[in-house]
Amino acid sequence: MIRTYQILIATAAACACAAMPAMAEEPVDGSVLSRTHVRIDWDDHESTSDFDLELGIATSDPFDDPIISIRTDESRHLVTEGLDFGINYTWRIRPVFRGSPGEWSEARDFSIKNIPIDFQLEVDVQQGLGTPEPGITIFNHCDSIVGYDLDGKLVLHTQTPSRVGDCRVISGGRLLYVGWGRAWILSLEGETLWASPDDSELRVHHSASMMPSGNVLMVVTEYRDIEQDGVVRSWKGDRIVEMDPETDEIVWTWSTFDHFDTDDYDVYQPQHWNDWTHTNDAHYVEADNSIYISVRHLSRITRIDYDTKEIVYNLGMDMPSGDVSVGNNLFSYQHSPMLLENGNLLLLDNGNRRGGAPANSSNGRTFAVEIELGDLPLTDATIVWSWEVPTYCPSTGDANRLANGNTLITATHVNGMLEVAPSGVLVWRLDILAAETCSGYRPGYRTTRVPHLFHLELENPCEADLTGDSVVGVNDLLAVIADWGDPYDVIDLLKVIQSWGECP
Repeated sequence: MIRTYQILIATAAACACAAMPAMAEEPVDGSVLSRTHVRIDWDDHESTSDFDLELGIATSDPFDDPIISIRTDESRHLVTEGLDFGINYTWRIRPVFRGSPGEWSEARDFSIKNIPIDFQLEVDVQQGLGTPEPGITIFNHCDSIVGYDLDGKLVLHTQTPSRVGDCRVISGGRLLYVGWGRAWILSLEGETLWASPDDSELRVHHSASMMPSGNVLMVVTEYRDIEQDGVVRSWKGDRIVEMDPETDEIVWTWSTFDHFDTDDYDVYQPQHWNDWTHTNDAHYVEADNSIYISVRHLSRITRIDYDTKEIVYNLGMDMPSGDVSVGNNLFSYQHSPMLLENGNLLLLDNGNRRGGAPANSSNGRTFAVEIELGDLPLTDATIVWSWEVPTYCPSTGDANRLANGNTLITATHVNGMLEVAPSGVLVWRLDILAAETCSGYRPGYRTTRVPHLFHLELENPCEADLTGDSVVGVNDLLAVIADWGDPYDVIDLLKVIQSWGECP
């Protein structure tokens, strides 16, 4: 085994040297991008200690006064400054052997799209007290998904095939959103990678999210004939559907008609059967193997055991069935429940039915709330943190707990996003001053803060970590050797050697 190991290492080193000189890989020559943050990525080689990188505007002599001219020991570089929309760029790299530069690679070009002439979104950013979570704030706007840095500079403008409602950032440099009754997965450049079937029986609304398997979880409209008070009507409810995007096969489904009592409805909702449940969010939580759904018109959050499809608990407003175990008057007409690492639940309480009665513009109040949940079976739930949104927000919106402990609140009717510290101090805000008039949701149905677009582009930032310990090392080499030929070969061995060390 030791002799085999030595031979493979020698073979891998020889292959690495033979692959010189280093050649540029990404962005691909001629790429047209929708962002001003760009990851330059090229071949790495074991015998190369450093690389020189130059990037300039594509003129007759782009490297006479380059925007970037650096030496780095990495095989990638993230550019977050100096680029702009509507400009063409050229870049090149060269390997450095023990301080001696090699030959420059062939120059590669990319361009960044022009912002559409009718794009009228205008924002203003204000810094409050404290430090905001670093990153880019991404949200929907008409038929585009946009991203702004903390200074209010536009860094992402992805045009979409339809009006955008719910949008999320997912792995691999992709965007997931809902629009025109379908769920869509796009590249950052707006290329359609997948869309749910255009099927009248599978109209997606409000929410689509990713499963760990790569499947897509969607909220779709469902109609059934229901008799109530001696009258049979077509009721509009919801079905939660998990679809395999490789085959468009439905692999899991759950219906509000099968698990909720139709005696439970909003008595103040005119013709309640026309939009009985109005589920506005569904997502899977791996920590407890559950699906969480937000049922707006019942002012209810339901946790569903993924394996059994049984309801673990209903949290929210009391209803005639008695199926809601706890949580009356903690929230109403809510959006975006988020299970935190401490086991608490964070959500936006729109507050349309505060105290059980309808709210209006004079008495309506909206809060971001964190709810501490008791042990199962759930009999206790208490608000342990809340922050009141400056203006009543009767529809849409979002609350996300950020990595630094702050909460990013999307208050659609305030036309902006607010980052709030645990103390309640306003840390950062983005105000939408002007926007195009377009059908569908206002800008900011849901907002996501991501560290930077570089992380979005990595499908697997540590592909050579075969043992899953976040380190590429001897154990990964041994794994390759143990399964040599099926599934691993010399390419996998090279990946291990070139990625040696802790995962980024």
